[in-house]
Amino acid sequence: MLLLTACGGGASSPSPATAPTTAPAAAAAKPTTAAPASTAAPAGGANSDLDQLYAAAKKEGHLVWWTAHYAQEAADAVKNAFVAKYPGIEVEYIRQTAQVVYQRLTENLKAGTHAVDVFASTDESHYLTLKPQGVLAQYTPVGVDVLPQAFRSIDPDQTYHVGAIGFVLLNYNTSKVKTPPQSWNDLLDPQWKDQITVGHPGFSGFVGNWVVAMQDKYTWDFFTKLAQNNPKIGRSINDTVTDIVAGERVVGAGPDNYSLAQKAAGNPIDVQFASDESILIVSPVAILKDAANPNAARLFESFYYSKEYSETMAKTYNYPLRADVPSPTGKTPDQIKSYRNKGERLQTGIPEVVAKWRETFGV
Repeated sequence: MLLLTACGGGASSPSPATAPTTAPAAAAAKPTTAAPASTAAPAGGANSDLDQLYAAAKKEGHLVWWTAHYAQEAADAVKNAFVAKYPGIEVEYIRQTAQVVYQRLTENLKAGTHAVDVFASTDESHYLTLKPQGVLAQYTPVGVDVLPQAFRSIDPDQTYHVGAIGFVLLNYNTSKVKTPPQSWNDLLDPQWKDQITVGHPGFSGFVGNWVVAMQDKYTWDFFTKLAQNNPKIGRSINDTVTDIVAGERVVGAGPDNYSLAQKAAGNPIDVQFASDESILIVSPVAILKDAANPNAARLFESFYYSKEYSETMAKTYNYPLRADVPSPTGKTPDQIKSYRNKGERLQTGIPEVVAKWRETFGV
């Protein structure tokens, strides 16, 4: 089994020269200019019995999954849970930040190389760009109707579906912070100068979502003021967790899942849901039209809606997609005060805020 990994949870600093600014810019295409591509389904169509789909997938015996969902450990757990449920299918995968893995995919498509079967990003606008290009397969996964109503049919043409749910919220070091920030505007208080950690919207889908939301809620003046507090800027949203656990910085705009996983491991970190709305991240998953292993891809996408997948999510402190699996926070997403960007807003907003970010923060 080949396992490829990259800059998911590291604490490296971003390099402006390597940031994939060209990937979001492709979002200018209209999402309805081309009909969705469709792939030939196995016997019985999209609603085939999973046993039949598994039999067809085993003949392929292989699957390539590129993902920006969750932390590395959670991606490992998903792969392991799938292989345990469906032995005989090798899973090769890459876990990278959303903009990096998307840039890699777009370069792949331009070269005519069909190296990936299933693509999972934390930036919904990627799918609005890919869909009119006709590169996504139209498929309704087995069991997808277990999704909460608010997350069903995010694409009415069924070329992509919700694959993960998470939040950007306030995270902090419990050993050094006794009264954590309660709202996003609390981060602007001078008491947090040289104490804040954030990711980069040019790399992370979570961070891009957060920056667009903050601009729309508070104007860019929020970030002009944040810059005065000299935040440390990493790449991945998970870099905030690394910084806080190490004590390099004590508060951040970070992820719920990886923060809670590190808390459970005994590290001095916790989360605070923002009183002025945490940022809901809806992360899609899709099958490529020219996937080399289409049946294995369908089986894997259908796995997202199985109980085993949701149990794996909960065990890794991510939100389960099924209502019959308890959330690790004790709350379901609809019980959390949150703000959700529309995919269309991200399509124009992320390139815009990446440019402003570089001007304001110099990275």
